[in-house]
Amino acid sequence: MTKYDNLDAYTELEQTLAKDLHLALQKRGFIVRHNGTLERPAKSGLPDIEMWTVDLHINVEATKTVRSGADREMLSVADHLATSKKSYPAKKCFAVYVSPETHYRMVNAIRDHNVARQGLRDERIMPMSFSNFEMFVTKLADAHKDEYTAEQIAKLFDRFLDFVDDERVLKVLYEELFNTDDELRQTLQQKEIEKWQKLESQIMKDLEQIEEALRRDGIALHLNAIKQLIYLVFIKLYEERKEAEGHGRNWFTVKSFLDFQEAQGEKETKGAIHKLFKQIKEFKEFEEVELLTEHDLLAEKLNDDFVLDEVIRRLERYPFLKAKVDGLGAVYEVLGRRSGKDTKAGQFFTPANVVDFMVRLAELDSTDIVLDPACGTGRFLIWAMDDMQNKVSGRHIKEQQERIARTQLLGTDNDIDVAKLAKMNMYIHGDGKGNIWDDDGLLLYKSRNLDGKIDVVLTNPPLGDLGYRRPYFDDEFYRRMFVIPRKENASSDYQEDVNVTGNQMKGGAQFLNAICHYLKTVRDPSLLPEWRGGKMLIILDEAILNTDDYARVRRFIRDQFYIKAVISLTTDTFVPVSRTTTKTSILYAIKKDDPTAKQQEPIFYAHVEKVGIDTRRRICANDLFNGTGQNILLEFVDFKGRALASYDGLHFNRKKFSFQAGY
Repeated sequence: MTKYDNLDAYTELEQTLAKDLHLALQKRGFIVRHNGTLERPAKSGLPDIEMWTVDLHINVEATKTVRSGADREMLSVADHLATSKKSYPAKKCFAVYVSPETHYRMVNAIRDHNVARQGLRDERIMPMSFSNFEMFVTKLADAHKDEYTAEQIAKLFDRFLDFVDDERVLKVLYEELFNTDDELRQTLQQKEIEKWQKLESQIMKDLEQIEEALRRDGIALHLNAIKQLIYLVFIKLYEERKEAEGHGRNWFTVKSFLDFQEAQGEKETKGAIHKLFKQIKEFKEFEEVELLTEHDLLAEKLNDDFVLDEVIRRLERYPFLKAKVDGLGAVYEVLGRRSGKDTKAGQFFTPANVVDFMVRLAELDSTDIVLDPACGTGRFLIWAMDDMQNKVSGRHIKEQQERIARTQLLGTDNDIDVAKLAKMNMYIHGDGKGNIWDDDGLLLYKSRNLDGKIDVVLTNPPLGDLGYRRPYFDDEFYRRMFVIPRKENASSDYQEDVNVTGNQMKGGAQFLNAICHYLKTVRDPSLLPEWRGGKMLIILDEAILNTDDYARVRRFIRDQFYIKAVISLTTDTFVPVSRTTTKTSILYAIKKDDPTAKQQEPIFYAHVEKVGIDTRRRICANDLFNGTGQNILLEFVDFKGRALASYDGLHFNRKKFSFQAGY
């Protein structure tokens, strides 16, 4: 609730906004004028409020109209801005559209307006919700006049490609003006978390309805439905990125698709969607990595009317590109659940809050090489990329960020269709697609020469049993896989190739063995011994950690790793994405550079009861990381800090640690 919500739109709203802008901006050299009176709003044909300096002119347009009713506001906002530019051609002219909340159709209209003027230095529109506007004017009014200059305010409009919803606009305000405000940062983090959760739940419902329509109209049945929906979502994502990078108009909105249809001469034949997909497939970068080939085809029965009515109108409200929402993974989850492959879907669709938590826990460096050997749709890699790119500093920031995307994020999945999804996802989120492979994640020492090359592994490998007697597993594989059970009279030091027993074991056990080989023995030599090696953050079936059948695996973990944390997840964690209630834990371990050394530091243990989304996909508490208050991430950071402060040289002093902990 803001101070503007209950104001009368005729006699109070514009007047109050103008007063607040005057308090915030007059001391920064602005003149603020309301084009109405104390009793009446602005006259027709004029902006509601105008404010200007010698070099800058900004219109402020205010409304209490919400949802689709706001559509009619766009024409007058654009007309007033054009008139201001004609009147003040030497000034930079902008407009701010203020409303209770910005409806997605208004966001789309503003985006189309801004993108059309991408090559200009001004004439852009910024949407602001009441809450964002109130925060903006309050902070400026309270701050010293030398803080937050007119030039800084004008630079906000340079971020027009990020004006995709009110949450993202808030993030722009934080990053460009208020980045020292810790309280705002925490609020923003919490809003983003809730936004992602809400978006995913909404997207799932719309994707289910699209899938039903595909079957209802006989366009795609059974297995082909997943491919059709993936193609359609990818078209949306591709077009969003193309527009954001300034490479052309986004053809996957209702208005623009109709324009594309007419330009392609498909108004009567309704085949524009096939021509659009063909153009995308011919993109040179896709050919180089075989992302889309001649075998990737839209169904013949798919026509423009269906795409407009059932796909674009449903999906254009979601800004996939600027939100951490795995749209392609959501497609696979929907169809995986409907085809009965729930457990498999859960293997590579890790809940966003768990991914976010594990990436934060890993404390990635911008120079790290990160691997997910069971990457699914690429969620861990996407979040890791975002985290690492945000940590870049110094000179040539853009070049460093591009290097992260193109060379430092590696992933593989042995399901060719899922690997293609990951490639698509990595392209949409900033490239890296060339480092996604259709490979067995247990054999990357052979296929990709990754032994000793990886700084950090983030992964959620198959939760169920995997066979280890495959035809292509040779003697070298068995010599490396120390965790595979041997005959009782076999050597127990892992060094000899002895006869294995059994046929299968938990996939997580096999993957953590392979990961041990991939990780660097020393990741950062400047750190204390227990923190020097490569990091592994992995989700494991808890049977690996606490049953007699996996005692050999646990001994391997103790011998080869320093265990930093074991975080038990509620059985409900994967229910929203699959119907499995398998009990799992996050294991955080660091590879030893001296396997004979015993661990000195204590292990952090925690149990997670809530992960931010319940079994019915409703937002709930998040014990992992919630942006505010006490949570497991903050508890671990505190635990680690006390452990590092308890060393005498290279020796860990348990008494000192116990004293700090109050034991």
